[in-house]
Amino acid sequence: MKSEKSRRSFLRNTLSGSILLSPMWYAPPRQTEILKPYTGSRDDRLPCTILSAYEMDEAFLSAVKALSPDIQLMHRKPGESATELLPKADVYVGRLSEEDFALAKNLKWIHSTSAGVEKQLFPEVVESQVMVTNAKGCYAPAIADHTIGMLLALTRQISSQIKKMPTQTWGSSAVQVEMKEMTMGIVGFGGIGRQIARRAKGLDMNILAVDIQAYYPEQIGDLCDELYHVDGGGLETLLSQSDVVVCAAPHTAKSEGMFGEAQFAQMKPGSYFINVSRGKLVQTPALLAAIQSGHLQGVALDVTDPEPLPSGHPLWAEEQVIITSHMSGRSQFSRKRVQSVLVDNINRYIHGYPLLNWVDKEAGF
Repeated sequence: MKSEKSRRSFLRNTLSGSILLSPMWYAPPRQTEILKPYTGSRDDRLPCTILSAYEMDEAFLSAVKALSPDIQLMHRKPGESATELLPKADVYVGRLSEEDFALAKNLKWIHSTSAGVEKQLFPEVVESQVMVTNAKGCYAPAIADHTIGMLLALTRQISSQIKKMPTQTWGSSAVQVEMKEMTMGIVGFGGIGRQIARRAKGLDMNILAVDIQAYYPEQIGDLCDELYHVDGGGLETLLSQSDVVVCAAPHTAKSEGMFGEAQFAQMKPGSYFINVSRGKLVQTPALLAAIQSGHLQGVALDVTDPEPLPSGHPLWAEEQVIITSHMSGRSQFSRKRVQSVLVDNINRYIHGYPLLNWVDKEAGF
């Protein structure tokens, strides 16, 4: 009877919470999420102490407090050591260092408010029983908008025209390109990749994608024309057939440096390359060589390696390159989505239900 009451309470909180999101924001679960149920009940998850390095606004605080009076929220201010707070925490929200993790003896769950978790997955965390979740999907719409904006800035010569404004020079001899019937290849077809595909479809582009996960057609619908596995020739096929290649894959040990000299050589002459993932997926010297040789028509980077890109780096001087300061995930809605997933997950956690955005610590995403 208690279990049924707990289930009804969980569903009521999920459906009634004004801050919570529609499930449309969540990517289909990976197979590991289906096969790895979480055990426990409300009785052994409460009382619950949450230590957050994430700045908590009133909407978030009210939503969490409404879940249970047995939840204690503690805020870790920027630069604060939190030596006394860490041993008390059942849940940590934000980025946790190795030193902090050693102090958090009672920790059961880490929630990252970013999508990338590569800096969180040091060996002690991976080998522990501590669960890790992230904010994947929360920044995807903004990043997708940013991707299309950078692509149009390159293909419509908007970037080069903006650079002429300080000299008040009129005119352009550059070729402008329409997106219709061009092929976009998306490397990484998770939340970000799918949102990019939706927008690119609206520009009448053909969509190819590669991913490390295997999906069946019903999971991707008409978002993409062909979906390949990244191994077994899938990446090579995508690179050779795409007019625009977008990197939207997570940073893992497997994906680091995946775009090098061989990969850029496989891309079509005169194609475009966009990276909105992590800078370390790209070997910068190889990218620079592909730009300077004229093999690539245009490049747009929201992330770089090194990052921040230092003053005087040759990438700054390349006319056909657009660089933004790792800002593509920002929007007026991003924070609301991050908070929605977190509140939903806290509700799930205290009831012993599977968490959204569960991270496979071995795979790295």
